[in-house]
Amino acid sequence: MLDNTNKLRSSGFTLPELLVSITVIGFMLAGILGITTYFFTFITRNNALIDMTVESQNLLRSTVEELRYGAGVRQSATIGDPNAPVGGWNTSNANFVIVIAVPAVDANEEYIVDTNTGSPYNNELVYFKSGTNLYRRTLAHPDAVGNTEVNSCPEASASASCPADKKLLEHLDSMVFTLYDQDNALTSDPLLARSVKIDLALEQDTFGQPLTLDNSIRVTLRNTF
Repeated sequence: MLDNTNKLRSSGFTLPELLVSITVIGFMLAGILGITTYFFTFITRNNALIDMTVESQNLLRSTVEELRYGAGVRQSATIGDPNAPVGGWNTSNANFVIVIAVPAVDANEEYIVDTNTGSPYNNELVYFKSGTNLYRRTLAHPDAVGNTEVNSCPEASASASCPADKKLLEHLDSMVFTLYDQDNALTSDPLLARSVKIDLALEQDTFGQPLTLDNSIRVTLRNTF
């Protein structure tokens, strides 16, 4: 009889032993899950921050190139746009809008000159915020024959002749343009601006926690047409 009892005990676990084993395994799995979740969250947030950093640097770099190449900042867009907001496009930090004049060029990268003034025709690039996205609308000068640029439109009304506005950035919180005149004094008049400071702030929600990034740069306007 004793031999049979020993055989039964050696063939499996008792109920208390099984409960203890399940509890221990549960604690171990919970610990492993917690560690896995922590590292997954950390890696995801770190990758998101890297992406935001790269995107912000690329945006600032391209904006700087356009400002340096361009003919300055305009108070208002002068080229007609049927898709413009009420009152037209106006440079304004409150609405996150800036209008940049850029010389029109032909297929050979040559300026298209207005024979009446002796100066190049200017296209206009409008940076504007919609929701948490930053877009750029292109307004091509209608009199610049051979212009390589064409007007762009909102995505909902885009077509082959009017491509969609270019989305430059996601997760935008703010993009503030501070203008300085030739004496390095603050000015609110874009026509007097000789340099521009750009302050860019991004914010992205990751796992219920905001991830923020601030970046800035200052650029001197080189051309005056």
